[in-house]
Amino acid sequence: MLPSASDLLAAALAFAVPCVVILAIMPRWIDFLRSKGSTASDVHKALGTKVATPAGPLLLVALVLGESAVFLVHESTIPVVVIEVALVAGAIGLYDDLRGLGGVVKPALMTLAAAPLILEQQVHQSLYTAQIYFPFFGSTGTHYIIFAILIVAAMPVSSNAFNMLDSFNGEISSFTAIAAFALIAGIVMRGYVTPVFNWDRLAATLPLAAVPLSFYFYNRFPSRIFDGDSGSLMFGATYAALAIMGGVEIAALVAAIPAVLNSYYIIVSVKGFVEHKKMGARPTYLGDDGKLHASDQPGAPTTLVRMILLGSPMGEKDLVKSIIALAAFACLLSIITSAMTWLI
Repeated sequence: MLPSASDLLAAALAFAVPCVVILAIMPRWIDFLRSKGSTASDVHKALGTKVATPAGPLLLVALVLGESAVFLVHESTIPVVVIEVALVAGAIGLYDDLRGLGGVVKPALMTLAAAPLILEQQVHQSLYTAQIYFPFFGSTGTHYIIFAILIVAAMPVSSNAFNMLDSFNGEISSFTAIAAFALIAGIVMRGYVTPVFNWDRLAATLPLAAVPLSFYFYNRFPSRIFDGDSGSLMFGATYAALAIMGGVEIAALVAAIPAVLNSYYIIVSVKGFVEHKKMGARPTYLGDDGKLHASDQPGAPTTLVRMILLGSPMGEKDLVKSIIALAAFACLLSIITSAMTWLI
């Protein structure tokens, strides 16, 4: 299980390259977007601050370069599939940023992000195992058709869950980074019980941690740039793809519980997929005290944030800290799930 020099090189490049790209280029990207008038109002600020958007294209480039570094060292199919999934999700998200997509069209299109996984599996049988591993109970049987259907369903579920959690400064970047570390822990623990540790699977997961972690410095309160749907959809689809190829689907689901429940509450409360711009009322509002309050309007969607604010109003910075705490707790539960699956 000990890594070789090439394994360490791939891991170092997979993490360092995206960080360097984002930290070096993001300030220029922010200036470029502002010069083109590509901004959005930060509705949770009293002065209606304008923030550059979207960061998604640069985040996608950083992720692709990180995965390319893994491929150059390992010559593995896994980073290639991650790149393909990220490109499909990023392109759909960018179109939504620029032109807009309907609430139903967007998740429908996101099923296309499953194509690289399903098609590449026909050529490379070791890409993933068509089984789901549960704590204590072991794995299901091998069912390629059923598993392919689950992959198609997982892409819109995961991508839209991440997208719907992207409302406040630093929320999506911190959540994605924490969830990615849960994936890494799960893949390491699964590798511990396999005859040959797949270092390429681990290295391919590192860019998903590096990109949001470095992006957080620009996305945190007060945000200088938003990721846009091109960023959040890409994060969610890439997360699902890595969980599938890593064979840690259940642990990944546990880590993503805050995002999944948030999207479920929204869909149920508004009775379907509805773009946030077309919702009749907002789930929160900015009070005269400068704090965010839970909306008391009957038509307001139920969200994770709205439920948190029902206890007491919060400033945006404190609110995001609460969400980070929830994400960290879900990450801990995910690690425990992985331990129960592979080590007990």
